[in-house]
This record gives sequence, C-alpha cells and structure tokens, in this order.
Amino acid sequence: MDITVASIADIEEITQVEIASKKQSLPSIIEDIDINYAVRLSRWQTYFAGKSPASAKPDRIIFKAVDANRVIGYVAVHLTTRFDMDAEIQSFYILNEYQRKGIGSKLFGYVLNWLAAFNVKNLCVGIAADNPYQVFYLKHGGKYYNPHWIFWDNLDVSARQQPIG
Repeated sequence: MDITVASIADIEEITQVEIASKKQSLPSIIEDIDINYAVRLSRWQTYFAGKSPASAKPDRIIFKAVDANRVIGYVAVHLTTRFDMDAEIQSFYILNEYQRKGIGSKLFGYVLNWLAAFNVKNLCVGIAADNPYQVFYLKHGGKYYNPHWIFWDNLDVSARQQPIG
C-alpha cells in the first residue's frame, strides 16, 4: 500500500471510493444524493478546480492510499476560514475491507505533515452527529465543536511523523 498525492486524473476513482465507502459503512445514515455518482463527481471537479467550498482558501491537497494500482481510500484537506480555523478536512473515506488496518491513521499523519508546512495550529472536520466514525477523529485528539463538527486546536507539530512523498 502506497500513499501519494491525488491528481485530477484520480477524480473518478475518488468518487467511486466515496460512494462505495458510504454504501458499505454508513448505509443507515446516507441519502440518495450522498451516493449519486454525477453529483459526487461534479463535487470533486469543483474541489480540484478550487471552486469549493466557499470557506476554502486555494491551498488544498488530496492524499490517496493505493493498493495493487487501485485507490482504496483518500483524505482531502484545505486551508480554510470556517470557524476561524486554519484548515478543514473536506472528505475522508476508506473502503470497508481496508478499514482498521492503520491506513486512516497513516493518511491523517500525511495531513498533519502537510499542514505543518503552512504552520497550521487548528483543524476542523464536519461529520454527521450519528456517524460512528466520529470515534476515529476523537481517537486522534479531536474534540467536539458542536454535534456536527470536530476540531483540533494547538496541533503538535513535533508529533507529526509520517513523511510526505
């Protein structure tokens, strides 16, 4: 398994991973719009073009996890103005069969290293109040901002150990 930076050429696979992961891992809390391929593909096209979300600054990156030449997970993050935070995780999905193998933690480490280059001190992520994956963010030091947002303040730069590459 390798972690690399995603490009515009990866949009279709990222869209497929997002939809498959939602169907596998969150079937009771997703709506049809959440798994509509055309809608999700368009969302990624606007994200890669730097046109969304409205609170985002231009600096952004998507790290993808690849196994046997197949994208199996990814995390998208950008600098932001939302909630007076420095950065926001836009999207973070790993195919169900690859979960609980440390891939999410590795991807999160890459995010922290990337954020260190911008001297980011705080980070937020939006997540449904009934999403069981909140525990992942809490395990990694996140705290509740409100029932739909988790944040990290005073990110510890010295704890960032995953190399970018």
